[in-house]
Amino acid sequence: MNTKNIIQFDNNKNIKFSTTSAWVDSIFLSNGKTEKKHFAVIGLKNIASNTHIIHPLSQFITDNWKNKEYNTQRKHSNNTVKFLNYLVENQKNLNITLLSDLKIKHGTQYLNNLSSSGVRRDTVKDVERTLTHFYFWLVSINVIDSFSKNSFEKKESHFGLYIESPFKPMYPSREAKEIEHTLPVNYIPLLLEVAISVAKPIALGIYFQIFGGLRVSEVINLKRVQVARRMKEGDYILKLQNQNFRTDLKEHSSVKKERSQRVLEINGWGHSLFRDHIKLYRTKDGTNALFVNRDGKAMSQRSYRQYFEKVKGHFISLLENHGDSEQKLIAKHLRYMKWSTHIGRGTFTNIIAEEAENPYEIAHLRGDSSIDSSLTYIVSTERIHKKIEDKFSNLHEKYMPRLISRKE
Repeated sequence: MNTKNIIQFDNNKNIKFSTTSAWVDSIFLSNGKTEKKHFAVIGLKNIASNTHIIHPLSQFITDNWKNKEYNTQRKHSNNTVKFLNYLVENQKNLNITLLSDLKIKHGTQYLNNLSSSGVRRDTVKDVERTLTHFYFWLVSINVIDSFSKNSFEKKESHFGLYIESPFKPMYPSREAKEIEHTLPVNYIPLLLEVAISVAKPIALGIYFQIFGGLRVSEVINLKRVQVARRMKEGDYILKLQNQNFRTDLKEHSSVKKERSQRVLEINGWGHSLFRDHIKLYRTKDGTNALFVNRDGKAMSQRSYRQYFEKVKGHFISLLENHGDSEQKLIAKHLRYMKWSTHIGRGTFTNIIAEEAENPYEIAHLRGDSSIDSSLTYIVSTERIHKKIEDKFSNLHEKYMPRLISRKE
């Protein structure tokens, strides 16, 4: 297929650009072993038949980000796909029929369209970075000849060389975020109790997030054998690694930073949750994943989030229908704000920040720096742990007299 002709679709509304994925075997010369690697690529989707084919423009993603994580590739692919669909849908107004007709003004118009449709400022800037790479790549492979590489100025920053955007969009005004990052400490036991009641398969995961700062992608990458306990305090040490449990899915849930992560044991809650979890859930797919879906397969990020939404809905309703005036106010706030699984990591950060004496203690506990290079903070961890446990001790009787009802 001639790359310059990709926008000729004869107004077929059943065909759209889309982001799709492919798993390929990558050979690492160090040990000769083969390991699957997940790539995000640009495809064409037939909406009527729900089928995909990989488009040659996928080369843009691999040329620029083939060594980056899947989620980075997917972000740039999504940005490119939406731009291409915009060009196809507005061919007549933009006076563009071929990719070679593309001009800088078309990119600026698209970015302005995003701004006027309510897209956040940071998102517009993120799309602009992708389009800058896309235009530069098209010039580099001689698809566009109406302007040259000289239209792109390379500049130096603290992170190295980057290409200055050729676009001049109107950015949305800055606005306060409507995303809630933390949960009040005294509501944490209640959230856990709700999770045990309505979404038991992820109750342990929520505990790991709140008292260890894990991301959802890190929770579902755990194997049963990667959970160990320290003898003295009973804290958990989790070995976080990329597992690629679900190669049958398009989504890819990767660990942002492979590491050993400590999860604080508070009032025996974690121990009770873990003990019951391993009794109830075991994979049938041979992965030995710690978190399992109802079919016995390793849990996907999508399934985990669906469970969490269930917890969120019941938690807010409980406060609305049975809480006092303060709790009903909290419920109203939580229903208005955007929040999801990442609130666990934010809450954990908030908890330890209140007790930490310097930023390095926070970074150590969050897993932002290597555990091996932070041995000097082990002592401070014990101090912080004791203060946090004292903070929660009086909440245990009020909200969690019994974590899990066990069958004899």
